Amino acid sequence: LGGSGANGLLLIAGANLIFAAPAPGPLRVGSLRGLDGGGLSGPLAPGLAWSAGGTAWKFEAPRPEATRPEVPEAPASPNSVYGGAGEGGLAASLVASARRLMEVLVADLDLLPDAWGLIAACYDRVGMREEDRRVLASLTFLPFIPDAGPGPEGMKPFLRDELLTKDQRIDLLAWTVEVESRAAGKRLSPWGMGLSALKAQEEAGKLPLGGVSFHRAAEAFIQWADVFVTSGGMGKGDADFLRGLSKAILAPDSLARGAAPSAALGATQSAAPSSAPGTAAPGGRKAGPEGDDPEAGLKAALAKLEALTGMKPIKEQVHSLSNLMRVHKKRVDLGMKVPRISLHAVFTGRPGTGKTTVARLLGEIYAAQGFLSKGHLVETDRAGLVAGFVGQTAGKVDEAVSKALDGVLFIDEAYTLVPEEGGNDFGREAVDTLLKRMEDYRDRLVVVVAGYPLEMERFLSSNPGLASRFGRRLAFDDFEPQELEVIFMRFVEDTGMGLTAGATGKLRGFLKAAYDARDDSFGNGRFVRNYFERCLERQADRLAPYADLTPELLSTIEEVDLPNE
Repeated sequence: LGGSGANGLLLIAGANLIFAAPAPGPLRVGSLRGLDGGGLSGPLAPGLAWSAGGTAWKFEAPRPEATRPEVPEAPASPNSVYGGAGEGGLAASLVASARRLMEVLVADLDLLPDAWGLIAACYDRVGMREEDRRVLASLTFLPFIPDAGPGPEGMKPFLRDELLTKDQRIDLLAWTVEVESRAAGKRLSPWGMGLSALKAQEEAGKLPLGGVSFHRAAEAFIQWADVFVTSGGMGKGDADFLRGLSKAILAPDSLARGAAPSAALGATQSAAPSSAPGTAAPGGRKAGPEGDDPEAGLKAALAKLEALTGMKPIKEQVHSLSNLMRVHKKRVDLGMKVPRISLHAVFTGRPGTGKTTVARLLGEIYAAQGFLSKGHLVETDRAGLVAGFVGQTAGKVDEAVSKALDGVLFIDEAYTLVPEEGGNDFGREAVDTLLKRMEDYRDRLVVVVAGYPLEMERFLSSNPGLASRFGRRLAFDDFEPQELEVIFMRFVEDTGMGLTAGATGKLRGFLKAAYDARDDSFGNGRFVRNYFERCLERQADRLAPYADLTPELLSTIEEVDLPNE
């Protein structure tokens, strides 16, 4: 009944036309929970339950139309209609597919890692921009994340009815961030071990009593993926992706052997042919995370760069790089041979010189010019890449790389990965794994390593593969005293405040003295921000005794408010 395959039984019993559907399902009749009556026996009668083909059934007489529970109206959305399993499917497929997969996972928690692998593969293919995809992801996985959303008990009302209310959808969308972050972090993780083990148990006739069958689990996985991918409309190659995913789920041994989702299922939407190892290959990708006009996105990113205080040499280098990429892309569009362009970079400089900000803008520029499909920035450091036990470091690196795919991975104080004293440190394993991932995902990942100049030179010389992969160097100088003043005044203006003449004079003297006495720990812009916050604290102490605080008092920083050190 309905489209490409049967989804229930249509029976004639006396004068009644009765539909019996799997429990649960978008057209279910009977209990919200799975039923197992031990097989069909005896004459059909209302209330009879049985199982067949790994699916639970219940036979019921139809209820009068007036007594049917009222279904809340689905919010207006062009993506509310699901046309994957059959024409005329409704937004109820979101709840139904979530229920079906969750029932399988509750019955066999060993399949939960595979479920995360499933969403990671689908996320890698189509992302999670579409509202229905985010709703389905939250609805399905939040019950298995105790520290996110309302918790397992709090999720029950969301799964009670066939359709979600508008308020429920809003709540689920608000909780999507944690689910998306976890899905992004699983994209390089192998999966399928649970499905493979379940299939082997079933083939050996060793399924536990009441346990879920492999085919029931596989059907739940396939249906969920179908709903997730098609909720945003079918793009080019999506049908092939779903076919490949279905084959992998039904024959999960290839997944269980350790292939990451994208490797096991073929090229993803972000994959593109490369002209040479380490070369960015534009073409066929959306510009930026929101798919905005490429030229507008590029102009906006370059305008943000120009608005930064100082950094004239950095701005010139970034503009030159942008021009090079524009010409490179034009060569690709014309079918010409293209030279190798390495986008990985080394940023050297003291803290607070704007390295992270420029790395973020580089991601936006790369995305606007089609060299990255998202251009987002993922920040990490030694603690995020190196584990304390054997065998765990590679997994931490993979998680960081997975989250950064199609964007920029920014590694601050990267030199700490290879301690100066050497020894059997797991940081070298992190570097080796990172280099391999940079090669594996050369068209989807840009890595920026940052730190003090001398320490970064030592880091690059510690491994023969490092220096050759990071061919682009950007040196961030300390801000001059007048530039530090500009940064301070920007904080003042952003808070709607102003300085007296005496305060301005004291500020200039303080910043000049701090600049002249600076050492390697000097924080530059970070130092100025902390100083501004201390000014606000001193101003608050001065104003606290006042009975009547006027706007003028509250918005004025006086000389006495500026700390002397």
